[in-house]
Amino acid sequence: MKRNYWLLVSAFAVSVAGAQSVACTSEFSSCEARRSCAVAGAGAGAGAGAGGKGAAGASAGDAGDTAAAGEGSLDNGPTIFGTCSVKGAFACVEPASAQRLACDGRRWQAGTTCAADQLCDSSNGKCAAIVPECASLDPGAVACRNDTVLTCGPDLVTAEEGETCAGLCKRGACQAPICGDEKLEKGELCDDAATNASGACAKCKPASCGDGVVYADHEQCDDGNKVSGDGCSATCRAEPVALSLGEETTCALSSTGLVKCWGRNESGQLGLGDAISRGNRPESVPSKLLPIDLGAGRKAIAISGRGSSTCALLDGGDVKCWGDNQYGQLGTGDREHRGDGPREMGDALNAIPFGVGLKAIGVSAADSHTCVVLASGGAKCWGSGTNGQLGQGSRDDKLSAVDLPPIKLAGQATQISASNFLAPTKGGWAYGSTCALLLNGTFQCWGYGELVPHSDSGDLDASGDIGNTASEMSQLPVLTFGGGTRAQSLLAGSVSAAVLVDGSLRLWGTGGQLGQPNLGYVGVGLPAGLASLSAVSMGGGKVKSIAVGRDHACAVLSDGTLKCWGSGLLGQLGLGSTDSTDGAPESVASVNLGGHSALQVAAGDLHTCAILDDGTLRCWGNNDQGQLGLGHTDNQLSADQTVDLTF
Repeated sequence: MKRNYWLLVSAFAVSVAGAQSVACTSEFSSCEARRSCAVAGAGAGAGAGAGGKGAAGASAGDAGDTAAAGEGSLDNGPTIFGTCSVKGAFACVEPASAQRLACDGRRWQAGTTCAADQLCDSSNGKCAAIVPECASLDPGAVACRNDTVLTCGPDLVTAEEGETCAGLCKRGACQAPICGDEKLEKGELCDDAATNASGACAKCKPASCGDGVVYADHEQCDDGNKVSGDGCSATCRAEPVALSLGEETTCALSSTGLVKCWGRNESGQLGLGDAISRGNRPESVPSKLLPIDLGAGRKAIAISGRGSSTCALLDGGDVKCWGDNQYGQLGTGDREHRGDGPREMGDALNAIPFGVGLKAIGVSAADSHTCVVLASGGAKCWGSGTNGQLGQGSRDDKLSAVDLPPIKLAGQATQISASNFLAPTKGGWAYGSTCALLLNGTFQCWGYGELVPHSDSGDLDASGDIGNTASEMSQLPVLTFGGGTRAQSLLAGSVSAAVLVDGSLRLWGTGGQLGQPNLGYVGVGLPAGLASLSAVSMGGGKVKSIAVGRDHACAVLSDGTLKCWGSGLLGQLGLGSTDSTDGAPESVASVNLGGHSALQVAAGDLHTCAILDDGTLRCWGNNDQGQLGLGHTDNQLSADQTVDLTF
């Protein structure tokens, strides 16, 4: 907006549209002289000498001023020294101006300027407050006064109200009513952006569990229903969605990306900044534990821990590991434990570097080595390389993954499983092996030869291990099952397991968890031996998931039935006794879950946990370190104890 302000001087030279310049100069010292000065260029007949004016000049000047400015009128605007008749009257120099003229009874003189927040009102020449909504606009512009359309007057000191909007008024126009516009409108019970952000008002109704919007400080989740067992409970509390059981520890991942661990903690595997066990006393049951600090704003999407260390796959493809690090399995470049001292977790715990631009989509932690599947389809392993389990064609330990080349596989990896086998005949040493599931449903395994399917010719250096030389890795066989049936999940161990796409289960290796009385090695003599490997008889049910512990195994069937078999010496089978089984799972009774179905099962060395269809967690078996999370250290023979777990 253009505004003109006038400067008060002893003599003025002004112009108006269509008018000539006034030939007044500083030599005229009196008001009368200034009023009588000739108009420049008017000619000889237009004016007289100083102190007077000719009749023609006076007539022309008076007529011009009279036509140019009536008192208070802005048709053409009053001009300085133009004629006026009402002494003390004020007039505006131009529309929306702060400058005024004052009448001395005969002529307009330069008047006072309105205050900074005022402009001259052309209807009366008075100073008036600027309409706030019009302060930065031009005369005649349209603005909003709350939800009413406002048209600014010619001087910006007046405005005319127009339509009141049903919705919001923005930039002088009415907007259609909409939920979330901060205005309570017809059909809405609430509409406030400030509370909307916290979920207090969801979809323009008071927030409640099941409305699909998380009400902060009242709800942990809201998936739009009031059904438990889907990750968000009927009361909008986060439920466990994944489990990982280590040697004597249990970890649970919530649907909101939080992780809690309890049980043995001598190496910091609980990630709580000390070496104190949890879950073994009433005051340390899982509901009373803080979630593990993974860093500001970080959430976990998967967890893994089969020994005394634990790893979490985070949002964005990062991986962080903590706990035992004697073999360098944490990928930190050293052998120092993490999580057993203060200020070792959170942002202080760095994500494992895989190399420039490389991110992970899966992680598997064993006792002495850890592996990831990369988003590129490759895989990397680090830690102990004693049996060639790192896939680098050597026996060297690797304390970091950053400089390791991806493992040379026959195809794109979709899943990887790292395992250690406690071999009694080998002096109690843990031997490592690794298996990778490929995109086409085939897989490859390497490491400790007594667990890895191979032919004698595949062990080129006759070391008893596969993959500890570059040539052995380059000739690693691609493993398949009979009939070309593809595997959809894979688990390596003393007994390895594969769930096929048809819901059948294959087991190979050595141990009571094979589900048959033969305690020798099954299916590892030749790669071709897997093709003739029979499906485990489950009694007609299809297998959804499988878990394998040190000496026992458990499977969730498609109808939610849970079956466990193998060694039950500490109650890990959940059958109400310490009996072991030596037959096929079909001959074993289902675990009594109190009328509930199992969604997921996980096996530690000597204990078992399952997530049920009501979103609760139950654990049984060995409990010497509080790994069952029941607030004591008594073993449990049945699956009738619900873990007090909240996130």
